This record gives sequence, structure tokens and C-alpha cells, in this order.
Amino acid sequence: MANVLPGPSAHWPRLLSGLGSLAAFGLALWLLQRYLTHLAWRDVAAAWAQLPGWRIACSAAAALLSLAMLALFDVLAARTVVRERITAKLAAFAGAVTQGISNTLGFHAITGSALRYRIYATAGLGAGDIARIVALAGLGVGLGFAVVITGALCWEPAITDGWGRWPGAVLLLALATLLAWLARPRTLALGRLTLTLPSARIAATQMLVGGVEMLAALTALYVLLPATSAPPFVDFLPIYVAAVLAGIVSHAPGGLGVFETIMLASFPPEARADLLAAILCYRLTYTALPFVLAGAALAVFEWRLRRSAVPPC
Repeated sequence: MANVLPGPSAHWPRLLSGLGSLAAFGLALWLLQRYLTHLAWRDVAAAWAQLPGWRIACSAAAALLSLAMLALFDVLAARTVVRERITAKLAAFAGAVTQGISNTLGFHAITGSALRYRIYATAGLGAGDIARIVALAGLGVGLGFAVVITGALCWEPAITDGWGRWPGAVLLLALATLLAWLARPRTLALGRLTLTLPSARIAATQMLVGGVEMLAALTALYVLLPATSAPPFVDFLPIYVAAVLAGIVSHAPGGLGVFETIMLASFPPEARADLLAAILCYRLTYTALPFVLAGAALAVFEWRLRRSAVPPC
């Protein structure tokens, strides 16, 4: 039987997605340029100089906590997919390195999958099992977003104008229903890939880990804002989540430009100098620090692999 090649229509969704991401990125850069032209850089520099060292240290600690929680997603996913075939240490290493690098480079589906394949393949895992781990780790991140959004809506941030608890209650019911549904073993068919879904216990753990991860990531930026410019934590939460999601959808490296635009648009003009100084520091503690640590860890991993592959003289 002759091979059937995908027709031209199969490429349209990918093309439209790419064009949409490019348009969103271009619009964000245009808006960002407009915001920056109305900022006095001496005010940003002054705000940067006034950042206390203890706030920067707290931001770095929160960023590392977020990275540790992201690494746990791989541990939980590996426990579901391959049981005892790989160690929790290797899974945590793969998760931390993948997230530390792909959060900076962007294109998580590509960079994250490639990095995980490189690490997990050394333990003998095949492409199918690695794809399952990637899918379940991604599910964990999604559950974390859902938990934080649910909590924020139930907490009634100002942006909801008094109606947040109703959708929050609906989301809470949906999460509880999901856990009840996962009480029995479930599988999901994704094309030719069959995915064993996590148990209710592991899914609940993913929700807890995801909630801690998102709150730690948010804290890494919030702690850098001076008290005079910082909104209440519950009001800042939906702004941060929206900025992160927009950065992910845009596929910009680290959400660069898109994240900053949404954050600046959400603050009054008089607070934007303090906010921009905080974002620049956040980029160092939350983006650059994990990237450097993950890159160094991956380099050591590769060096050990090459050294073990060299036969003794």
C-alpha cells in the first residue's frame, strides 16, 4: 500500500498558530516600546538602586523553590509511566534541567522534549515512554495553573468585581470531579500513543505541587515590588498568571516582551518605574539563575557521559 502523505490542509493549523504567535509578539513589542518611551530611565535606575539585598535573596530563593516543584512533576510523571525503571533522582534532574533551560529559550514543546529525550534515553527509555512523561509533566503544570486560578477567584481579587467566587466554585467542582474520575485506572488515546493517566492520589499531589510552584514563581517577582507600588497579593495573582500564559502562547523566549507588556499595562504610570526595575531583577533571579544552574548541570552530565564512554587505556 502506498504511503499517504498529509495534504496541504494538514499544515494550516500549524501555520495559523505560528502566525498568531508572531502577531501577538509583534503587538506586544509595539506596546512595550510605547510604554518604555514614557518612562524616565533615571527613575528605573533609582528604583533598581533602592532594591534591598534581602528582597533579591528572597526572590532567588522563591525561584529555586519554583524550579524544585517543576522538577517534582517529572518525578510524579515517571512514577506513573515507568514505575521503578528509572530513579527519582534522574527524573528530578531531568525536570529541573528541562525547566531551567526551556523557560528561558521558549518553545517548551520542542526544547523540553529534546532535553528530556537526551537525559532519559541514557537510562534506556524509548521515545514512547519519554513522550508520556512529557505529557504527564505538562498535565501537572496545567493543574497547577488551574489550582491557583481557582484559589484566586474564590479569594475574590478586585479584577473580578465581586463575581469571582462563582467561576471559582465551578473550577473547584471541576477539579474535585477530575479526582473522583481518576479514582479508577484511566487511559487516554492520543493518536497512536496510549497514555496512562495518573491516579487520583498522584493527580492531587500534582495539584498541590503546581499550586506551590505558581505561588513561588509569583513571589519571586512580588517580593521585589516596593510596598508603595505593590497591589494586594490576591490582586497581583491574576495579572501575573495572565502575563505568564500570554508569554507561553507567544512562544517568545522566556515570554520576553509579552510578559513585560501585560505587567506594565496593569500598573498605573507612576508605579511603572518601580515595576520595571523589579521585572529586570526578576529576570535575573527567576530566568537567568535557573538557566545558568541548569546549563552547568547539563554540561557536567554530558561530561560524565563522555568520560564513561571512553575505554580505559
